[in-house]
Amino acid sequence: MGILVQREFTVAADHRGEFERQSRLGLWENMRYNGAQMIAYGTWAFGGPGDVVVTNSVYADFDHWTATRPWGYFATSEGHIQETQALRPIFAGRNRLIQHSRTTLIDYDDADSEPAPRFREPGEPLVDLPPTFGRQSIVAHTEWHVDPARAEEFLDICRESIWPWLASEGARNLVAGRNPLAAPGSLVTLTAYRDISHWHALVDPPESLDDAVVARDSLLLDVYTRLLMVATDYGEKLPG
Repeated sequence: MGILVQREFTVAADHRGEFERQSRLGLWENMRYNGAQMIAYGTWAFGGPGDVVVTNSVYADFDHWTATRPWGYFATSEGHIQETQALRPIFAGRNRLIQHSRTTLIDYDDADSEPAPRFREPGEPLVDLPPTFGRQSIVAHTEWHVDPARAEEFLDICRESIWPWLASEGARNLVAGRNPLAAPGSLVTLTAYRDISHWHALVDPPESLDDAVVARDSLLLDVYTRLLMVATDYGEKLPG
């Protein structure tokens, strides 16, 4: 099981271009040397506050995340310091562009999720660039609240019916997991779409999935979706 750290940064509108540049050319590449990935960056188009930019970064586990902190292994390993010496000046001023930030957490299931971060030692191959549909694509962040005793039943319906249909229509299931900071039964999915029209066209599954949708929705206590509009071309650009 990996972890996704989602951070909302308050950055002045005039500074957002520079914030993205320093992140794209410096920090996010530096993360690859640590074995981590930034998989989705942008702003909330619908359902979230409009005055923040958002990053979604993945790590193999909390030991991996801890190693990436300013006091952690990667910041003190001579091999990592040498490998990333050309990158660090690029994002040296990034923190000065941030007025405030807040962080949330998702524990995600490796088998149901796209990323594959790993703890990387100096000299080992870098982790891959994260796949992306690029600027103005959409990542739907959905929080599903179910009875904890029936969470696996809910996920099995998604695995067997809903997610394969989405994939057949060109959407990508980035992450599926749980919010350990919320009540039990708080499930989270992040799903990528080519653009907002692509997302809107797939809001309602076809009639062939009616039985699965009814069974899934009967387990729901609540559901809420926010739409992140991607604001960078960082990553391995996918067709579409």
